Amino acid sequence: MSEWPRPVDGPRRGAVSAFGMGGVNAHVILEEAPEAPVRDVPAPESFVVRVTGADETAVRKLAAGYAARLDTARDSAETADLCHTANTGRSPLEYQTAVHGRSAADLATALRLVADGTHPVARVDIDLTADAAAALSGTTAAPGHPAHAAELATAGYAHVDWFGLSPAGARVTDLPTYPFAGSPFWRGPDEADQPDEADHTGTLARDGRTGTPAVRVQWRTRDLDRAATAGPATVSLAAADPALGQALTGLLRDRGVTVVAPGAPADAAVVVGARDTRHADPAELGALWAEVGDLMRTLPQRAGVLWATFGGADPQPAARTRHGAQGGDAGPDPVRAAAATAVRAAGAEGRRPTSVVHLDPTDPAADQAAHLAAELAALVSGAQEPDDADAGTTVAAYRQGVRYVPETVPARPGPSYFLPAEGYCLVTGGLGAVGLRLTERLVARGARRVAVVGRSALDAARAQALRELAGGGAEIEYVPCDVSDPAALAAVADRLGRRWGRLVGIVHASGAVNPFGAMHRRPWSDAEKVLAPKVAGSLHVVRLAKEQCADFAVLVSSIAGTQALAGRGLVDYSLANAFQLALAEREDDEVTAVTAHAWPNWTGIGMKADDTFSAGHSVGAEEALDAFFDHLRSGGAVVFPGTASAPAETVGTAPAAPTPTDAATPATPATPTAPTTPAGARGAAPATRRDTTAMRAQVREAFLHVLGEDPGDRPLQGLGLDSLVIAELATALERGGLTVDPSLLMRARTADDIAAELAELAAPAADLAAPVAVPAPPAATAPDRTGATDATLSALLRPLLDRDGGRGAVQV
Repeated sequence: MSEWPRPVDGPRRGAVSAFGMGGVNAHVILEEAPEAPVRDVPAPESFVVRVTGADETAVRKLAAGYAARLDTARDSAETADLCHTANTGRSPLEYQTAVHGRSAADLATALRLVADGTHPVARVDIDLTADAAAALSGTTAAPGHPAHAAELATAGYAHVDWFGLSPAGARVTDLPTYPFAGSPFWRGPDEADQPDEADHTGTLARDGRTGTPAVRVQWRTRDLDRAATAGPATVSLAAADPALGQALTGLLRDRGVTVVAPGAPADAAVVVGARDTRHADPAELGALWAEVGDLMRTLPQRAGVLWATFGGADPQPAARTRHGAQGGDAGPDPVRAAAATAVRAAGAEGRRPTSVVHLDPTDPAADQAAHLAAELAALVSGAQEPDDADAGTTVAAYRQGVRYVPETVPARPGPSYFLPAEGYCLVTGGLGAVGLRLTERLVARGARRVAVVGRSALDAARAQALRELAGGGAEIEYVPCDVSDPAALAAVADRLGRRWGRLVGIVHASGAVNPFGAMHRRPWSDAEKVLAPKVAGSLHVVRLAKEQCADFAVLVSSIAGTQALAGRGLVDYSLANAFQLALAEREDDEVTAVTAHAWPNWTGIGMKADDTFSAGHSVGAEEALDAFFDHLRSGGAVVFPGTASAPAETVGTAPAAPTPTDAATPATPATPTAPTTPAGARGAAPATRRDTTAMRAQVREAFLHVLGEDPGDRPLQGLGLDSLVIAELATALERGGLTVDPSLLMRARTADDIAAELAELAAPAADLAAPVAVPAPPAATAPDRTGATDATLSALLRPLLDRDGGRGAVQV
């Protein structure tokens, strides 16, 4: 194309015509732009650049683009143009940051610190005053100065006069375009139910390493297998909703089921809560504890439990803004969700088939009754799907006639977050082993001021530990306070706020645990001590965080709040942690990320759960601390399943297929024991080395059921085992398919001795391991197991085992 000639007397002009068949006609005359005059833009002392975006990720991507463009700036005039364009030529969005420097090179370097995550990004707060922003940023309230304006903007201040900061003569020029998100938002129904391919590998941390796997609970539709219609012969029914109680009673009787009053002997018990859509008051947990305890204490062994409730689950979280609810009354009811978990843990503790059903309060009573009848039949017939079972317990929820079950899906790390230099963090329970490690990691991640709150006395050792944590230049102060007292917690926050400024976030690590023991033997007064810091305390710290618009509130919870196996012997602890997880689901919002972490055992540190469960589900402390910060602002409930241990191998024996008990039992070295003849007398055959892990777990559960505690390695003679206790122990063991001579329980020195002998008595000859050359004891020293004393003891105790029709309902 030849060059377009320029007229002698004016600029070049051209005409463009468009005539469309649709009747749209246009004729436009275009004129070339005039030559830009030579500008004398005064070089300012420093420049400031604002970067704004719809989210933090967009801000950091745009900062990288700005940095590359500033690298090409030829002089201070072009630098001024670029700053003026960035500050005034783009609409302000929800997130922002700002940097300042004396040259384009300084600005590019600072912008790369934004891009790599070092420089903070703030959410814009239109109510934030200049003085408040200055207090947060540690600068002066001078938004007209480039350096101070950058600090105020980084704190979230929304009212900087950006035009006033532009040098005289600066004009709009080219800048990189806005980095729109590349995520698709139109998904088919099948695709929406599948996690991203990268999610299948577990939690992928931002630095590319594979971290501690984390999961979330997601509800999926799954129909119940209605083929198994054989229900229980007798059902005890307690229904708070009269209409539903009548409908279910009629339906069961039509199917030939005898319905009896609560507390009467039955093959299964059905308990239906009140049809109430309001969130329950935590004060109701005391009555709940008594109700569940009475149910487990009076119901015959092996009888199933069906617990129906309203509002304890949210299988259709359509109204949520992130992973949790919008706050207020949305999301699951923490009290009812905690009650459901406690019922499952208590059922697992008593080895009862247990099912929890979350009903739709809008369904007619007849439909609800049909759902419960079908769930009851499946429970009693053992038709639950194995993938849904946790120690024989199942969970289902109904919405508009559709059945949902909970499944776990991988949880991605939360959004990038960097602790700001201003303000302070609050750590409750910070003198505990876990709290100290979390405080240490907060300081390592940039927290400059940390208040540690707790009820414990600050002794010399703990004071020294806090001084060592502050050695890196941080301020750490211990403040005695009971977080279950809202007035005391508010007073602490008020004093700290006047001294240190904004509350950045709270890590709630307060907690307590009772000695391991069965629920039906634990009074509410003991359980209440465990619930106080985790129920009332969690409510108060979350309320404080949200009132002060903190960035995060993390509830340090336990996997005992999610899995029935982990809650055996710790039902009160299970109840408290389940409350925290549901509370985070309800209270998480876009301003304050409320997250509850359900941790397994931290190796060598803590997170209480059933000891055998903890041995198979644990995580290293350093790994846990990394995962903690990966999910600092994830929001809602995040579960860390931990790693299962490999089963122990026995000498000369192929590893047995794991059973549910084996999978949750620590691997222990095989113990050499002498074999026995079928009659139970010790003979001269070579000894056999066998793994007694599974039998040890069975013996342990029997002691938990009867005594409410695990004797561990303590001598049994010190436990005060009288004849009735021995009879109940033998009965509990025989329910597991064993034949037990009660005199063995009186002779044995420890629970391990009982397990070792029962393992040998129960082992078929074909299952014996390869013999190990261990000489048999001389006949003269072999214990007499058929003497008159043992025979007399067995004769006295055996009738007790057959009492009450073989049910073994001996109350101690």
